[in-house]
Amino acid sequence: MQRDVPRSWMHQVHELGKRATAASLFVLIVIGASLSAFGQGIDIAIDALHISWVETADVESRTALNLDQALVGDTIRVSATVRNAGTTTAGQFNVDFFFTETISGEHGKIGSQAVIGLEPGEQRRPVVTFDSTAFAPGIYIFSAEADPERVLDDTSRCDNFAPLGDCAGAAEQSDDRYKLTLLQEGSHISEPSLTNAFEICQMGELESNLILEAHNVGTQAFALTGSDLDVFGYYRLSLTPPANDFTSLVRSGNEAQQLFKIVSLLNPGEEGFVRITLDYTLLGAQFQPDPNDALGKANPAQLRISLNPIGGGTPQDIYLPSQFALSQFYSEVDLWTFPNRAHCFCDDYADIESVSIDPVPAGGLVFHAVSSTNGDRLHVLKVRSGEEKPDPWAAPAGTTIRALAATYDAETISYRAFVAGSNGTVYALDGVDKDEGSFLTPGWTSEAGLVSGPAYLETSADGSMLIVASETGVHVLNALDGAVLRSDTQHAVTTRPVFANTTGTVWYASDETIHGFRSDGSSCSNDTILDQITSNLGINQDETAVFFGTDSGDFFAIGAAGTGSTCPLVDQETALLKRTIVGLDVVSDSGDAVLYVTSSIGEIVRVEYDDGRGFDDEFANGVDENEPREIAAAPVILPTSNGKDAKIVFLTGQTRDGRTDRPILQGWEKDLEEYETVSVWNTSVSFIFKPEENGTIPAELLTPVIDPDTYTLLVASSDGYLYAFDLGQFE
Repeated sequence: MQRDVPRSWMHQVHELGKRATAASLFVLIVIGASLSAFGQGIDIAIDALHISWVETADVESRTALNLDQALVGDTIRVSATVRNAGTTTAGQFNVDFFFTETISGEHGKIGSQAVIGLEPGEQRRPVVTFDSTAFAPGIYIFSAEADPERVLDDTSRCDNFAPLGDCAGAAEQSDDRYKLTLLQEGSHISEPSLTNAFEICQMGELESNLILEAHNVGTQAFALTGSDLDVFGYYRLSLTPPANDFTSLVRSGNEAQQLFKIVSLLNPGEEGFVRITLDYTLLGAQFQPDPNDALGKANPAQLRISLNPIGGGTPQDIYLPSQFALSQFYSEVDLWTFPNRAHCFCDDYADIESVSIDPVPAGGLVFHAVSSTNGDRLHVLKVRSGEEKPDPWAAPAGTTIRALAATYDAETISYRAFVAGSNGTVYALDGVDKDEGSFLTPGWTSEAGLVSGPAYLETSADGSMLIVASETGVHVLNALDGAVLRSDTQHAVTTRPVFANTTGTVWYASDETIHGFRSDGSSCSNDTILDQITSNLGINQDETAVFFGTDSGDFFAIGAAGTGSTCPLVDQETALLKRTIVGLDVVSDSGDAVLYVTSSIGEIVRVEYDDGRGFDDEFANGVDENEPREIAAAPVILPTSNGKDAKIVFLTGQTRDGRTDRPILQGWEKDLEEYETVSVWNTSVSFIFKPEENGTIPAELLTPVIDPDTYTLLVASSDGYLYAFDLGQFE
C-alpha cells in the first residue's frame, strides 16, 4: 500500500504546532490527466476527491500520524471536484459519497449532496461531513458517483466516478488515491485473516504453525517480542451443548496459558503478521479418546484463536477452518484423506461420485481412479503426504476405467501407468516430473478389443510385461510399446489372476476351471473342482503352488511346475469356511506359505501350507465381538522382516453400528486372536476405522493395499475417498 503522501503547507503548520483547536488537514489528490476538450451535450466528470479530517480532541499521539491517517472520533470531510466537461448546461443532480473498509470489506454510503446545475466548463465542490466515532479502526477507501439516479442525459458516464474505473483506459486510478487509515488511540489490531502457507497435511502432525495477517490500527507499535500481545487458544466440542462454550486449549491447573507466537506488527497503519504454534502434544488431557472408540469417531472440536492487545485494545478472534479441527488429530495413523479432509495440495474435487478400482502404489506414489460427473479420471498423489501431481489424466469421453496397474523404474526415476478402458483399449501413460505441465503424458495405446466387461491388469516383476485379463481372455503385452506377445482367447477370466515371473505362466480362473497359460503358448487346465472359483488367485514365492477358494467355502492348491495339459491338484480343504470364499493373501519366503482367507459372512482364517505336504489341518480362526458381518474383499498382509508370516493383517467389511450397516477397516494380530493396536495420544487403541465424510457413510470400503516401501496402508471408499494410514510403528 502507498504510504508516502506529498506534504502540504497545512501539514507544515501542523508540525510547527501552529494550528487552531479545530484545525483541518487536507489530502488533495488531483487526477493527473484532465480532459482537454469539451464533449458534446452534458458530460459530468469527477476530477478529484479531497479527504480531510478535523480533530475533536488534543491527543498527544496525533503528532506521530502520517498525512493519510486520522483517529477514530475525528470529523471526516469528503468533497469532490465536479465539472461539466460537455457543451450543454446540466440541471440539478446529486453526488453520492461512499466508504469501503478494505480489511473487513464493509461498504456503505456516507452521504449525498445536490449540485444545483453546471454550465459548460463550470465546476463545483460538493462536500459531506461525518463523525467517525462509530467507525471501526481500519483502512478506508472513499469513492463518489455523480448523478447516480441518471436524471441527466450524460454522454459519458465513465468519468462520473472517482476513482475512475476500468472503462477509463489509461486514466484508470488506484483505490489508494483516496485512502485514509483510521486509527484507535492505544494498542489495537484489525480483524486477522489466516494465510494458506501452513496447511495441515496429516492427522498425526502434532505441531502446526499458522500465520495470521493483521494491521496495526492503533497508535502504538507492537514489540517484536510479542510482549504487547496475548495469544490464547480455545476450543469447543461441536457435539456438546452449549455451542458457544469455549474452553482454553492450554492450561496450567485452572490458569489459561498463552500459545507460542512471533509478532510482527510495527508502525501504526502498517500490515504485519502473528505466527502461532499449535502444539497438539500439550492437549492430550483434553482430547484423549476412549480406548473403546473406533478411529475417526472423535467429537469434532472447533478452534478459536484470540489476539488480545495489552493496554486496553479490543480482542480479535478468528475461527480456524476444518483442517485445524482437533478431531483430525485424533489418531497418529491417519495420514490424509483425498480429496475432502486436510488435503493440502490437491483441489477439492466436488464432482467425484464413486470409486470402483483399488488404488495402486508405485515408487512412493499412489494411482487412484475415480468416476465423476465429468467422466473418469486418474489422480496421482504422494503416498506419504497426499500431495497431488498436476493435471489428472482424463479418460476419453464416454469411457470408464475398468482396471489399473503401475510400475516404477528406479534407474530412470520414471513411472508408467496402465489403464484398461470400457472401449476395449489399454492406455499406457508416462509419469515424469517436469517443471511445467502434467505429470502423466500419453504413451502407447493398444489395439482395440483387448478388454470386455470386468478387467484385471497385472505387470511382471521387472515391469517388462503387462497382463490384460477380462471376458475376452488373457493377453500378454510388451509393456514398452503395447505389442501383443501372446493371447489365450478361449476362456473368459472371472477372478483376478496371478503371474509367475520365473516361468512366465499366467494363472487364471474361468468359472469352475483353473487354467495355466504358459510362455510358449501351451496351457493346462483342471475342471475337476466342480464349484465356482470366487476368490482371487495367490502364489507362493517359489511359484510352485497356486491357491484359490470357491463358492462352497472349499480351498485348493494347484501344482504350478508341471508341463502337461492337466494342472495337477496338490491339496484341498473341504468347507474350510462356512460360506463363499471372497479373498486371500499370501506371505511366503520359499515353497512354504501362510495364507489369510476371508468369507462373505465375515470369517477370516489363517492357513499354513507346507511345500510337499499340503495344508496343515490346524487353522487359526479370527473371532471378536466386533468382527464384520460381511466381507467382500481380500485381506492384505504386512509381512514380517523375514517374510515368513504376517506382522498385521488388514481387512474391510460391513459391521452393524446401531441400526446402520457401515463399512469398517480392521487390523488383526497374525494369530487372529485380537485386533492389532495403535498408539493414540500414548494410549493403545484397537485398529478399527469407520469412515464418514461430510456426514455421509459410504456403501463400502474397497480392498486395502499396503505400500511396503513407505509402510503406508491405502484404502478407497465406494463414494470417492482415498484414505492413507501410517504403519511406521510396525517397521
